[in-house]
Amino acid sequence: MKKVYKNIFGEIISKGTAVKQDEYHLYYYEKDSDLLKEIEFISEDNIYNINYFISEGEDENQVFDYLKEKSDFFDIEKREFVNDFIITTNKLYSLSVDDLPLISRTVFKKDDPENFICSQVIDNETHEPQLERTIKCWYTNDKNGEKYAAIECSYQEDGKLELAVDKTPDPDHEENWIQYDYDTFQDLQAQIPTDISYYKTATLLPKESYQQ
Repeated sequence: MKKVYKNIFGEIISKGTAVKQDEYHLYYYEKDSDLLKEIEFISEDNIYNINYFISEGEDENQVFDYLKEKSDFFDIEKREFVNDFIITTNKLYSLSVDDLPLISRTVFKKDDPENFICSQVIDNETHEPQLERTIKCWYTNDKNGEKYAAIECSYQEDGKLELAVDKTPDPDHEENWIQYDYDTFQDLQAQIPTDISYYKTATLLPKESYQQ
């Protein structure tokens, strides 16, 4: 493994500089590769959190045993690609509270891996999404050209849209945002030049991903 030390702002620093700071992050990359495997978040010489990126073929039980020896708070992330989308499944463990993880599944577009379009919480027993805890975001650029979540959507237990909050009229002032529900969704669609039917229900992926 290749180790890279970074400060809390993500800037690369030396090990000597890192250990003198109250808090720093330690990145582990696979040898001779840019593939990130693990990030340790360290404060006052103690690891308080770990993000681990599991690869295809790795034994998750072994990964779990490895991580719990280092910290009782860690996240195991598995990433898969479906056509033009990235799906990450995260298992967030807080062993001092519960042996069972909080499981979530998040979707990004391949050409925009920083901004999620859908986030779902997964039930530990059924492994099905808790649709009422799904959040979806639609993005556009503000007047300064900065991308932001212009529409945020929440859903009912049956997966139907509960609320779509449109921030486009005035992104910085909540009192000017407009709210839509399942029955008035067509009024929101009329304001948007692109097809946003994906946001009407809590379905994980847009329909075009299943058609390819």
